[in-house]
Amino acid sequence: MSYWLVPFAQAGLFALLLLLGVQMFRLSRKGALVEGIGDEPTRPPESKATGGGKASNSRYRTELFTQLHILAALQERECRNKGLDRPEAARIVGPCATAWLYGAGCALCDESDRHSETLAGLVAHIVGRKTGIARAEALSVIEELTASNIYLACFRGGLDGANHWREHNHVPSPSGLCELVAGHTFI
Repeated sequence: MSYWLVPFAQAGLFALLLLLGVQMFRLSRKGALVEGIGDEPTRPPESKATGGGKASNSRYRTELFTQLHILAALQERECRNKGLDRPEAARIVGPCATAWLYGAGCALCDESDRHSETLAGLVAHIVGRKTGIARAEALSVIEELTASNIYLACFRGGLDGANHWREHNHVPSPSGLCELVAGHTFI
């Protein structure tokens, strides 16, 4: 009986590998790199003429997604090193991280894509994965950004930090999420 177990296991693994290949091919054909982000951002007309339309849009969205993930990871590490990753600070840090990353996204994307639903969905997706904040809560923070001085300060810090990061590959402390949260909230 044990002689038949190995060939059946090998056949099952081969079938799963084949299914994985088919799914990867299907997703690459659709251009769906991240599920649930929203519609593709619109590009300026000159980019469509030079880049070839949909492939250029997909590459642009992937680059923006990667840059935002890098910035979010850098800020997450800084907050962890300074002790802001505790559960009692999560209800303050999550919304502030949303505002900060939205500001960074506005600095890194094209002018036509700033304050778009696509960018808000992208930021909500990344913040949800990094901090555990619900997508609806992250989107409400973005929608009500001007209602809070703390969120506005975080948004501005994200703008400044991403612009500095683009040129110097680091975010200065005054523009970092950790400094902004510690400076504008009572933790």
